[in-house]
Amino acid sequence: MRQNDFCRAIGLGGVIADKRKMSKVLRLASFEPDFKYERAIDKQGRIYFDRYKYLGSGFGISVQGYRHTRKNKEGQKVEKHVVLDWGMFAEGHNDTSVTQAFLDTDGDQTAYCFAEDIASGNAFEFRVNNALEIIDMYKAMPAYSHVQDFEENIHKINTSMLMVFGTIILPVVKHEEGMVFRAQQEAINRELTNRARAGDIEAEENLYEIAKKRENDLRERLANEDLLSVFEGYFLNLIEQSGIFSILADIEEIETITNEASKEKIHRMTVSVTGIRMTLYVNADDVVGMPLAGMRIMGMGQMQGTVLLQ
Repeated sequence: MRQNDFCRAIGLGGVIADKRKMSKVLRLASFEPDFKYERAIDKQGRIYFDRYKYLGSGFGISVQGYRHTRKNKEGQKVEKHVVLDWGMFAEGHNDTSVTQAFLDTDGDQTAYCFAEDIASGNAFEFRVNNALEIIDMYKAMPAYSHVQDFEENIHKINTSMLMVFGTIILPVVKHEEGMVFRAQQEAINRELTNRARAGDIEAEENLYEIAKKRENDLRERLANEDLLSVFEGYFLNLIEQSGIFSILADIEEIETITNEASKEKIHRMTVSVTGIRMTLYVNADDVVGMPLAGMRIMGMGQMQGTVLLQ
């Protein structure tokens, strides 16, 4: 799966296919950014940058490159911008509190953050948008102990999912007694997770036993029931170190926004899945069914976002 496959989620599919439109948005991001990060000037007089331009409410395009000053034919100094790469960003409705965070890069030098959601205890990963800034911070650290200190102090992130497609599904009927029982179980799991993080071996064993019991219960139910009635929601990593997940989630809120460059309509949803509250972006043309609060959405997408620095 290619990175461009997720562009349609925020209405960039048609822009990428049109060289004139693509050049326009890249120039806007390079010369008129809404926010940016720049390195100090290097020995060759280049200033490397990471610049971001909103193309709609909460989302847009980024460019990575450098700027330098050169003399033109008339001997006048002019600044030139060289774009080396580009990317996308989409903001979540809320920041997320995390622990156990660390960062890594793949063979293409794309940065990913791996972390644990404090509220639910679930582990997840996402593609990091502000990688240039963070990599510069790593390079300035004199020893690995400083890297560990830095990662231990990553407590907040802002993420969302760019979905390739989405299918709207009826919700599972929830009874009041079952909801109360689930809330109690989630409270117990949070307490056990917090104790396990602190090194409590007994809590780790209890969490393992709970997981095994749930697995056995699910196997028994799947033998006689429909998959979508057994699983109210799931959040499954499909490819290691990619941020790509398959998701089935409850829709809590939905709004339709517009990509200003392509005029395409985008659904931005706040959803709840396995104890995690997150934001999804999906092209309105790639949704099957009528998305409404209270329904469920099933699909696939890539988690991406920003590590919020102190």
